[in-house]
Amino acid sequence: MYAIPTAFVAALFVVFGLYVFVTQGITRLSGPFLLMCATTFAWQGTWTLLFQTDNPQLAGVLVRLGYLFILFLPTTFYHFVIEVAARRREQPLLFASYGLCLVLAALLPGHEVIAGYQAHFFGFYPVAGPLHPLHVVQTMVLAGRCAQILLAARRHARGEARKRLDLCFANLCLYSFAAVDYAVNYGYGFYPPGVLFIALSLGLLALMIVRYQLIHPYALAATIAHEFTTPLATIGLHADEIAGVWAQMSNGQRMPATHGPHEEHAQPGQFERIGQLATAIRREVSGTSAMVDMMLASFTLDRLDRSRFSAHSVQQCVASALERYPFRGDERARVSVMPIDPELRFSGSDTVVVFVLFNLLKNALHAIRVKGAGRIMISAVQDQNFCVLQFRDTGPGIAPDVLPYIFDAFFSTKRHGSGAGMGLAFCRRAALMLGGSIKCSSTQGAHTTFTIRLPVPGTPADRALRAPPPRSGRWL
Repeated sequence: MYAIPTAFVAALFVVFGLYVFVTQGITRLSGPFLLMCATTFAWQGTWTLLFQTDNPQLAGVLVRLGYLFILFLPTTFYHFVIEVAARRREQPLLFASYGLCLVLAALLPGHEVIAGYQAHFFGFYPVAGPLHPLHVVQTMVLAGRCAQILLAARRHARGEARKRLDLCFANLCLYSFAAVDYAVNYGYGFYPPGVLFIALSLGLLALMIVRYQLIHPYALAATIAHEFTTPLATIGLHADEIAGVWAQMSNGQRMPATHGPHEEHAQPGQFERIGQLATAIRREVSGTSAMVDMMLASFTLDRLDRSRFSAHSVQQCVASALERYPFRGDERARVSVMPIDPELRFSGSDTVVVFVLFNLLKNALHAIRVKGAGRIMISAVQDQNFCVLQFRDTGPGIAPDVLPYIFDAFFSTKRHGSGAGMGLAFCRRAALMLGGSIKCSSTQGAHTTFTIRLPVPGTPADRALRAPPPRSGRWL
């Protein structure tokens, strides 16, 4: 009976691990979590056998085997927190902690860490050896350090990044309750409940990884494939046309040598067409390069240094976005910019705002193509402490039941292969990281308006955004 909870938790962690592996693959964030799942599964699977056995010799082997995995659990959690908070400078301490785990693991065959086992009403359980307190202290230090890292990172975070850190801190608190099991190692006779806290903690972490992830590798690959397929195909068509025109011109130059100079073999406008195709190729390359920059920016968005934010002209950002965007056909003529005050500025990153406009242009132009008609209007004004940038299109609009979900990652109404649903999620993350917001209003069949609010330099909103976090200790 006492082995049922451990067997259930062991099976549960197989599900957790497979869930994250299938949905996320192996990433910096999911890798440490999968290590936690693997060690917890092995630990609880071993305890299931330990609570069922009556063989003292087998019990002696199982208590040491199970503790082999317990030794690594706090360090794997610390590893996970480092990745969530992007604290690469913690790696020396992480490696030192893993090293201590290996040292203690090497001593497990003896009696230094685990001095045998003791019979309880629920079965056999390990007895602490003289070096066991070292593992307890290591666990306490790592738990405290994790709390410091999460609280420090939370001061910088906004939006989903902050929610992710809040959930991590809550899970750390749950995880810490599992330390009550150490009392049983020192002779207190109660059924060790720590596994229940760990199961709840890591289960919530599994959901957190999927709901508040940084970047899904498969979705990223789909986004890259989608964004690059069209421009690369266009470049290929232009190259084929240049080859055809060049072949005709070469034949025209060779023909006079055979038939005499009296016959004109070159078609009118062939030289001009080559120049037009070269310009088109350059435009596609520039547009593709901008898309690459935008995708790279999505990786580093949560790590922007707000203390280095500066004032930027809204008018110049709009002009830069329209100049760099790879318009096709008559698309540029569909975009109108209302007069914007040249002195209107926002505090933040001009590059990020340009990429936000890129995404809005891309979505609006797609909607207009679907409808077959429509225009885009961009305007900006100052409203107290904020610069308000409005992006309006007269495309097909957004259905009321779809509107609440458009900023969710991987949500897309486009046909399969036409988008991965990351564009508007990026826009929301960007607006929050810049200390502002983005909202959408729409009337189906008529229009859609995105309203972006960004802090004006020197205002309280700007000062609060760029204020450095208070120092809370030597490690921070």
